[in-house]
Formats: sequence, structure tokens, C-alpha cells
Amino acid sequence: MMEKIQAWIEKHLVPVINKITSNFWFGIVADAVLFIVPFSMVSAIPSLWAILRRFVPVLPDISPLSTFSFGLIGLFVVFVIPYNCLQKIEKKDRSMIAGFTGIGAYMMCMNFQTVDGGSLVSMNKFGAGGMFTAMVVGLMVAVIYKLLAKYSFFGEDSVIPDFVKNWFDNIAAILISLTIAYLFTYIAKIDVFAMVQILMKPVTSFAQSAPGVIMIVFLQNVFYFFGVSGWVFTPVTRSITQAAIAENAELVAAGLAPKNIYAYGFSRYHHIGGQGATLPLALFMLRAKSKKFRLLGKATLVPSIFNINEPLQYGAVVGNPFMLIPTVLIAIILPGFSYLWFAMGWGTINYVNFDMNFAPNAVSAFFMSGGDWRNVLLICINFVLAALIWYPFFKAADKAECKKEAEREAAKAAKKAAKAAAKA
Repeated sequence: MMEKIQAWIEKHLVPVINKITSNFWFGIVADAVLFIVPFSMVSAIPSLWAILRRFVPVLPDISPLSTFSFGLIGLFVVFVIPYNCLQKIEKKDRSMIAGFTGIGAYMMCMNFQTVDGGSLVSMNKFGAGGMFTAMVVGLMVAVIYKLLAKYSFFGEDSVIPDFVKNWFDNIAAILISLTIAYLFTYIAKIDVFAMVQILMKPVTSFAQSAPGVIMIVFLQNVFYFFGVSGWVFTPVTRSITQAAIAENAELVAAGLAPKNIYAYGFSRYHHIGGQGATLPLALFMLRAKSKKFRLLGKATLVPSIFNINEPLQYGAVVGNPFMLIPTVLIAIILPGFSYLWFAMGWGTINYVNFDMNFAPNAVSAFFMSGGDWRNVLLICINFVLAALIWYPFFKAADKAECKKEAEREAAKAAKKAAKAAAKA
């Protein structure tokens, strides 16, 4: 049965996933999401500092470090998408201007309001709150530049300097990109940010529901079991969760309670030790009877504490028939219980962007909740649940591995004895 399921997934699902992830435009967006990670990580420092200021109020407020790092990721994304597009098609001379055009079109869509003394716009549009819009505008600009990249006003033998030719060759793409933004914002009077939010509402609403959360984690874990890393889902999940935690932070700043359960860092509650909650498995392996699992446990325990579990996954879980059921159970029970925990108000929904993926889960849970120990308790409970789920299946897998090792040793011994007999 297991072999049939694996064969079906490898034949029908894996090629689809590979086709999607190898798509040019998917790769552009995925790269953009990864490019902004350092800025998101920098914002973790003011988050830690803010907790320290609770105990030492005289310390200065360094929240602007977050405002002008994580708080500008929408602006960074809309630059990176067209820039990276032109880099990938070997039009590097146009890539920088393409990125600047993305910024211009994006800011035009913000529809600045004229007030006494200047113009007014919500800072949220520059950050994670405008991330989906940044992707849409960035892709629009990238498509325009890509279509026009093969055209030039000048021949290859033109004596005009290259940088001058580059100026003129970019004019059409700039005009078209800015004109489209102008038509939407100033002529049609369409709020592009609101429009994109409406279009994304079915996706984001489903992601904030219990079935949505469970389905996302289920797909991540099951695909990982068949060798496709959960990282392929990152462009989608990170876009949703970062916008969600940005909204949560705004709610808390306004004196309200955070509402988006599936916000950035929710994975800390079910990916304990890495995707699939494999930290208990690493601990069990230390006392394994089979040599393979015992050595694997020693090699992967410390990385697992810091959520690095690729060696463990590919060494013990991926494709192992004993590990499919616990992988599925953990993908359902842990995120489902975590969602219930926050829905019932037993903990604080994440609202602090503590982007330190390699910090132990309990540490992340504490800081992302603004210092709520109940979130740490949830980590402990989920760790126990994961241990209870993994244990019987690990024991069965360990027993089977011991049998294989014994058979291999017996085969080696028989082979050695046969050689000795032949020499005699």
C-alpha cells in the first residue's frame, strides 16, 4: 500500500510541484521573499529590546530600527522582483532602473493624500501590510520590462555610449508601468491596495481558519515525507504570515488584541526541532538499539534543538514506511491543538516579529508573544504530544533496522567464512 501511494505521488504530484517551483515567475517571487529575510531578522533586535525596556524603562526606544527594516519590506519586494527578473534574463544594464520603476509605480498606487504642510500615507503600505500589492506591482513591472527587453532604439554598431542607449531604451517600460499605475489610481480612482486585499481575501481567510492551518501543515509535512522540502511553500506561507503579524502588531499598538492566529512564527508551535516536530525523535535515537539510528541521533540532536532537521528527515523519515503515519498525525494534531489553544485564549497570539528561525522553539514562543509563558507551555505540551506520537513508530522502525543490521552482519560473516574455507 505504502509503495503504491509513494509511486502515485512521485508520478502525479511531484512533477507538478517541480514544474511550479521551476517556473520563471515563481522563482522570481521566491527569491524576493528570501532577499527580505535579513531585514526581517534585524527587526527581532528591537523586539527583544522592547521586552527588556519593560524592566528597565530608562532604556531608549529603538523601534525605528524595526520600522525601517521589517517595516519597509513591501518597498524592498517591489524593487527586487523587476530587478531580479532583468538579472535572470541577462539584461543587467536595465535591472537597476527596472527596480526603481517598481518603487515608483508602487508608491503611485499608495495614493498620497495632500494635507497642510505635505502629503500623507499610511506607513503600513510600505511594509508587510502591502506585501501582496508589492508582489502584484513588482510582477507587472517585471513583465513589461521582460517584454521590452529585446527591443532597442539603437543598433549594435551605434556609436552612442552604452549608458546613454540604456537611458532611452528604458523610457518605454518606465512610461508604460507608471501610466498603468496612474490609470488605476488617479483616473479609475481604484485603491490598488484594497483591491489586492479583496482578491486575496479567500486565500488569507482560509489560511486563518483551523482547516486552513491544518491543510497547510499537512501538505508541508507530507510532501517533505516524500522528499519535497517544505521550503517550496515559503513564498506563499511567508507572504500570508508576515502580513498577518504586521496587522497583529498594529492592533496591539492600538491597544487591541491580536487576531490573526496563523501569523509569522505559528510554525514554532508545531515544527519543534524542525518541520515534522522531530526533536523527540532525535532524543529517542540516542537510546536506539540499531547502530544507524543511534549514530544519527548523536549527529542530529544539537542541530534539531536549533530547528535544523534536514539530516534527520532524509536519514530516518523520508520514504520510511514506519514514519508516514506519525508524520500525518503530527501534521493534524499539533497545528490543530495550537490553533485551539489560541482560539480559546489560553495564550497570546504572535504579534512580535522575532525572526530567528534557529532559536529554540520555546525562546521564539516567549518573545513572539511579548513574553507570555503560556506560549512556552504550549511548546512543552506539543513536544510531549509529538513524543507520544513518534515513540511507538520509532520503536517499530528501530526493531526493523536492527533486523536489517543483523542480516547484513550475518551475510558478512557468511561471506568471510566462505572465503576462509576457500583458502583452506
